[in-house]
Amino acid sequence: MLKIQNLVLTSGCFYLYFSTYCLAKTPEFSEYTLRNNGVNIISQRQTDAEQELESPNKFSPNPLESTESDPLLPEPPTTGTVTGDKREELSQELDRLNAEASELFAAGETIKAFDTWNRELRLRRYLGQAEELAALERVAEIAWNNSQKLQVQWITKRLETLQPEIQEQEPVNIELLQALGSAFNTVRAKDPAIVVYQQVIAQAREQEDVATLKLALTAMGEIYLNWLDYDNAAIAYEELLEVQQQNDLETSTNEETTDPSLTTNFEKVDTIEKLAFIYNQAGKPLQAITAKERLVNFYEGQQIITEVPDIKISIAGDYEELGKLSLASQYYQEAYDIAQSIQRFISASDALEKLAALYISQDEKEAAIEIYKVQLLMDQQFVNVYGMMETYDRMGQVYAQLKAFPLAMSSFQKGLELSRQLGGYRENYFLQKLDKLNRNKNN
Repeated sequence: MLKIQNLVLTSGCFYLYFSTYCLAKTPEFSEYTLRNNGVNIISQRQTDAEQELESPNKFSPNPLESTESDPLLPEPPTTGTVTGDKREELSQELDRLNAEASELFAAGETIKAFDTWNRELRLRRYLGQAEELAALERVAEIAWNNSQKLQVQWITKRLETLQPEIQEQEPVNIELLQALGSAFNTVRAKDPAIVVYQQVIAQAREQEDVATLKLALTAMGEIYLNWLDYDNAAIAYEELLEVQQQNDLETSTNEETTDPSLTTNFEKVDTIEKLAFIYNQAGKPLQAITAKERLVNFYEGQQIITEVPDIKISIAGDYEELGKLSLASQYYQEAYDIAQSIQRFISASDALEKLAALYISQDEKEAAIEIYKVQLLMDQQFVNVYGMMETYDRMGQVYAQLKAFPLAMSSFQKGLELSRQLGGYRENYFLQKLDKLNRNKNN
């Protein structure tokens, strides 16, 4: 039997010693097998260690800042970009690297994929800033969507290096500024993105470039909105709306335009909808109402009445929040009337339900019952069994609060019958309600 003697162990070798010693105690393992087993274990540990070293970490140097020569461009220009045939050749090679990286990434070779992309990005700068920014944003989006935080940091650092170079160019290159702002937004670098877009906005105003101005204001508004900065988002979208309205006026005076309203109004609608959302999120119902009234005016002017009921319901909710309950009631009723006239059943039912809830909150239970009766008629008209069941439930609860127990029992009984038509959905609930009323009656 093989014995291991006089072996001095360090703490790091203990596991190897113990595992190999146990194997040696087994008859089928020879001394040769034992030695090879130990070598295999050590070899595997070395491989694991090498893999760990290959994985980038926060202490790894930024590969985009590397100045090592590359076989694709062994003698890069000290300033400027490559030109002529050399430029075309390099562009094709970099496209090939991008395709190779994409294939590696799809195959699960993430580290190799980003190594390849970083090589591409290092060389893209020699094709010009526009080419480099487009590539940086493309890879940044992949990195962000796949939680490659370190890669995002490296790209952000490179963008920060490019930022002063681009912003200080004379004359200002507004296309490069837009590309830089978009790239910063992709890596979620809010403050640099805002700074860049502010410069784009100033330049666009100076050049009276309305199209670029609208794009920049939209981008800035979206950035603020994504960061839940509602106050600044509102400022950006209000500026955008002002530009759109001014552009609409100028376009309407152009004799060559047959119907300018169709080209700009829906842009304004999108902006106003965002403003309404922002003001609601910011807890500013009065400003939200103003925005929504604009929407109502637009849709009524365009004869798109189907959009109006839901907006009026939303306005009613804002008035409730402001404590202006009379106006809230008025808007709920208007929403119901319009929805009923165009057979928008869901909106009509929603308006009635909210109106009844408003009456109940003001202890006007009899008025709420009348609303529920109207809702029942509508549910019956559209054969809405579920809606009728829910309405009878609410009526039963209100009748119970009014101590009108026979009417409450009748409502719950009808709700029970409808629940059985729905396969027993909420049947136990209605049985419990009826049982409770019976016990109260007997007491």
